[in-house]
Amino acid sequence: MNKLLGAIVFLLFVGGCYFFPHNNDIVTQQFSPEKLRTDFTLFRAVLEKSHPGIYTYTSKEEMDQCFDSIYNSLNASTDLRAFHHTLSFLIDKIGCSHTNLYLSKDYYDTIFKRSNFFPVPIVYVDGGLYVNSDMFSIPLGAHIIGINGNRAEDIMNRITDYNVPDGVNKDYNLSQAAVDFAYDYFLAYGPSAGFDIEYAEAASPKKETIHLAATTLEKQQAEYNYNAYYYYPDEVGYDFEIIDSLQTAVLTLRSFSYSTATTFAAYKNFLFNSFSLLKNQDDITNLVIDCRNNTGGEYENIFLLYRFLSRDPFKEVDSATICFDKLPYPQYLDPDYAVVEKPALDSMINHEFCRLPNGTNVLLDDDNTLRRPLPMAFNGNVYVITNTNVLSAASNFVAMMKDSKRGVIVGETTGGGYNEHNGFTRVLYKLPNTGLMLEYSAVRVQHYLQHRQMNKYGVQPDYIVTPTLTDIINNQDPQMSFTLNQLIAGGQ
Repeated sequence: MNKLLGAIVFLLFVGGCYFFPHNNDIVTQQFSPEKLRTDFTLFRAVLEKSHPGIYTYTSKEEMDQCFDSIYNSLNASTDLRAFHHTLSFLIDKIGCSHTNLYLSKDYYDTIFKRSNFFPVPIVYVDGGLYVNSDMFSIPLGAHIIGINGNRAEDIMNRITDYNVPDGVNKDYNLSQAAVDFAYDYFLAYGPSAGFDIEYAEAASPKKETIHLAATTLEKQQAEYNYNAYYYYPDEVGYDFEIIDSLQTAVLTLRSFSYSTATTFAAYKNFLFNSFSLLKNQDDITNLVIDCRNNTGGEYENIFLLYRFLSRDPFKEVDSATICFDKLPYPQYLDPDYAVVEKPALDSMINHEFCRLPNGTNVLLDDDNTLRRPLPMAFNGNVYVITNTNVLSAASNFVAMMKDSKRGVIVGETTGGGYNEHNGFTRVLYKLPNTGLMLEYSAVRVQHYLQHRQMNKYGVQPDYIVTPTLTDIINNQDPQMSFTLNQLIAGGQ
């Protein structure tokens, strides 16, 4: 009888686990108002004391109002996801593409293998959400009207705070939210076992519905490029080809992140080989540089590239400043960051920056190297193709090309800043109660420019060319086509 009773108890326990699988789950865990306010107070203090661009795009008065209003609203227990959503609003107000808020590693690891995520790649074009895949039972190009009873417009308005450009670029907010839709939808609405989708096929007014089972985040991310119909391949960081019929070379640069000795040497050799070939082929009079989806990397890599293009000497930056001598609240730094990365930041401040009377630290002139054009620099026509997902050092490069009138910019306004951005090295804090991770860059970088523009926007193209739904369905590249066929072949 004792064995039978034990078996019954065990079955009841297993059954309870089956029907209530996430009891005391980190995803549903509630945090008291006291703990939320403690973390919020630290979050605000860290940003106010050490973020180099907190008031660049939003005034101190407006930021103070937002901080105060949100603090006063923290009067009920809530879960980590909802608190993350609240803080994301403030990060979006700052307008810094290098400022990020991450869920704790334990939280992310917990959700990674759960079937709670939207399975279908989508794209934001023509002012709406459309299916960007022909691998599912919902057709390619279908217009998504609503999901689980929420209108698509409301969903996008809710999740745009998770994808922040430098300054103001709503196109970046929306397009990147579509790319990260599976994860962003979870952040905004929580886990879902499945999705009831209301949609209309392309060019059809008829509304239809379909139910799709949720997938795991692990599977969605691993299979994204396989399932996506229209995307910019990034398996190779750089490529070079010549189109003899147009007397044109195309240089594709999907990244500037080559930080190790080996990867930098390979990138450097690639550039020298490419521009040596151009120097030796007088008939190549046009160079197209495709920077789309290049989210940046090391500054050395953009300055090396610019030396192959510039006609005049240039400095690395106009200025670079840090607003602190020592990081505040060091006890709340992420432990790994404090050991591995913080010493390099401290050394940089002590050896490469000097303190000004106003309390900021500015990069020494000796560390702001004057660069000169290389003997093999290309002297022909240059066209740079951009989209909204050009950030950080990549946007810096595009800004220099436009400012010097060295290249014609084609495509979409960059998500990275035109005049400036935050960079050099990062800072990483861990909020003590919720475990949320706050990351931002420590240095305010003013780009080396002769002509500044309105500082709330990225680099605006000389020719605006944006993909449409028709381009998506036909898998066409209107930006490259416009550059090659109209600007180069057409002689515009």
